[in-house]
Amino acid sequence: MHTPVPEERIFERLGTGGLTRVLDDVLDQARLARLATACGVTYRGIRTRSQKRERILADLVDKAGRETDAWKSVLRTLKKETAAAARAWSRLTPEERERRLADERLLLSPGELGLHLFLLAGWENDLDEDAALRRLVALKDRPNATPGGTAASAATIEKEVVRLRKRDTEIRKKLEHLENQLAKTRETEKRLKTDLIGRKGELAESRMLAERLQRELDKARRSAGTQARDGSGAGSALSATLAKLASQQRELTHALRKIADSAPNAARDEAPAIAITLGEIRDAIAAIRKRSDTDLTALRERLDGLRDEIRAARSAAGKAPPKAIPATARRRGTPERVGAFIDVQNVYYGARQLKGKLDFDALLAAVVRGRRLIQATAYVVESKEIDQSGFIARLEQRGISVRRKNLKIRADGSMKGDWDMEMALDILDAAPRLNVVVLVSGDGDFTSVVERVKRMGPRVEVIGFPRNTAKSLVGAADLFQPLDRKFMIRTPIPETEPQPAAAHPTTG
Repeated sequence: MHTPVPEERIFERLGTGGLTRVLDDVLDQARLARLATACGVTYRGIRTRSQKRERILADLVDKAGRETDAWKSVLRTLKKETAAAARAWSRLTPEERERRLADERLLLSPGELGLHLFLLAGWENDLDEDAALRRLVALKDRPNATPGGTAASAATIEKEVVRLRKRDTEIRKKLEHLENQLAKTRETEKRLKTDLIGRKGELAESRMLAERLQRELDKARRSAGTQARDGSGAGSALSATLAKLASQQRELTHALRKIADSAPNAARDEAPAIAITLGEIRDAIAAIRKRSDTDLTALRERLDGLRDEIRAARSAAGKAPPKAIPATARRRGTPERVGAFIDVQNVYYGARQLKGKLDFDALLAAVVRGRRLIQATAYVVESKEIDQSGFIARLEQRGISVRRKNLKIRADGSMKGDWDMEMALDILDAAPRLNVVVLVSGDGDFTSVVERVKRMGPRVEVIGFPRNTAKSLVGAADLFQPLDRKFMIRTPIPETEPQPAAAHPTTG
């Protein structure tokens, strides 16, 4: 018996798994995409042919199981594609069909299992059809054992290898990102520890300043009391001296009047002697008056000075201590003490934008300006690829001390090389010895350092290129000196010129 099976029963006999294997074995990608489109299986924004084969098969079988029209379209396509195989199957004897269904190697060849599933499900046979279908359905999920099947399996494995390699690359990138984050976290931790040490130093410095102010306050109070007593004594002594001088002047005036009254009654032979005596007396009186005026002027000046000192001491004793006092007092008439701190990396890039090199002689002249240069320090970042020994030697010849640091290259290829933290600590350490701090940089990270130094007492001047100097730094400084072309050595920069070893300058 070899008669067709009703269409609705074919799907029941195959099931979703059997139909999926039939479509996969019988239709190539192009025919499968056309059939899916004809059955209404579409994907928004993506061509059906570009979708994965497994997804198209699953969606097509699902739609055929739900919609009769879709199932009929699938059935017509399968019958058309298997027509020649169906005719050959119908000419086989029952024994030949049995032998073919028992040959697993044949059934597992590319396309054979799905084809025989469809032939067995679409026709009533003389065979034990249920047993045969069960055998074929059991084989439908097994991989092909033929060379073609091996090639398909190898292709699948290759795809899986590519996927795993891609996944490995993604994991490596994530690991590298996490390592960079860990390095940044460690840098932050180091910076916080340094900041903590600095804060502890500030606390100790504040305590010492408070103790010193308390001692000066006590000393001022004691001095005010002593000077008040000394001032009253000095006033009494001055009053006694003035009274004595006034008495002597009155005695001389009385003697002169007495001599003048007795002069007309004296003898003529006594007239020359009297004239000589009067001349000597007048000279003596003039000398005494001159000395008296000088002594009085000196005494008055001394008295005024003592009164001013007493007033200042009383004022200092009665007022609260000032918020901050200069760490280094400067005597009147002596030059100010100035220190310069030069961020070489920062000013190098500013000079390069002007297509020149910075003239350090002109820079030092702008720093000093008739003052006493106590310290000049330049901060340089070095790399193994660039020899900066000549540049450093020229700085040292000008009396500039050079601090050097090697450029660090991270695992991700980025570079780190700056002196911000060390410069800030050096400036804070040197500030108590200076009247003026000159910062040669435009980096806005130094704004808080400038404000701190000003609270400690010294003035702060900033020298930098206007385009490369942060506005916050200019606003915080007591004086900003712009660098322009008059500070440049107007010669082209040669290719071999040593350059600061950092990728980008920062101005904040």
